[in-house]
Amino acid sequence: MVIVKMNNSTVECSIAAGELREIGLTPEAVVNGEKKSALFLAQIDQAVGEQLGYDPETEVLMITRNMMGDGSVRIFGMKLNDEDIQHATDRLRHAAEGILSLTEQPSIDAIKRLSGKEKGVALNKLLSDISHMMMEAYQSDEPEEEPQIEALAQPIVQVERYLAGLHSLEECARFARVIRHLPIKASRVYKERGEYYMVVEVMANGDGVAYEMRRLGLEYAHLLQLGSPELDHIEETGELLIRDHAVERLIEMGL
Repeated sequence: MVIVKMNNSTVECSIAAGELREIGLTPEAVVNGEKKSALFLAQIDQAVGEQLGYDPETEVLMITRNMMGDGSVRIFGMKLNDEDIQHATDRLRHAAEGILSLTEQPSIDAIKRLSGKEKGVALNKLLSDISHMMMEAYQSDEPEEEPQIEALAQPIVQVERYLAGLHSLEECARFARVIRHLPIKASRVYKERGEYYMVVEVMANGDGVAYEMRRLGLEYAHLLQLGSPELDHIEETGELLIRDHAVERLIEMGL
């Protein structure tokens, strides 16, 4: 995921389709705001707000989501304070007054009295003038500044590495069965001094995932540590029994 801060009030966030698939989402689910993407979108809103220094008490955060041709998702965030809101509504009011003036009945009657090509030209000019006024309503009348572009690449979700200590391969298999529903990115099994250890990398896309992992670890393992020196020690010195997809392979073994 790449976050680009265009200026002090605008942020653009680009997310590749492959990154979304890693966390079980589709571009369509994100763009349409489907329920299963609610947690992810809340995290994006938070990231955008932090980049802009958004103050929810005095500012409004406007978010738009678009799907690009390559399947990636582009999210734009803009914060508006009271002054921004006033400028925007002033431009809309000015445009509305201009459109009302253009469409007064005498002007419409004048077009209706024309005939042939002249009627078409006059009508097209009226519609063009209305369109131009609408476009001006969405363009700031403030002088343009050089964009202050700042790009930041960051993982779409944080990955937490857990070390679970178990007494046997059968206990490893039982632990695998109860954690299989979690968003596991990778898992391995080691053996050292007669003990078995599972290293489980979990995509921490919410407090609920961390809570569930810790709850199950306390219930089914005699040891559960998060990103500890012991984990690094086991990876360096332990005997690697299952290198990849340990959770799935343990379940398939039917122990």
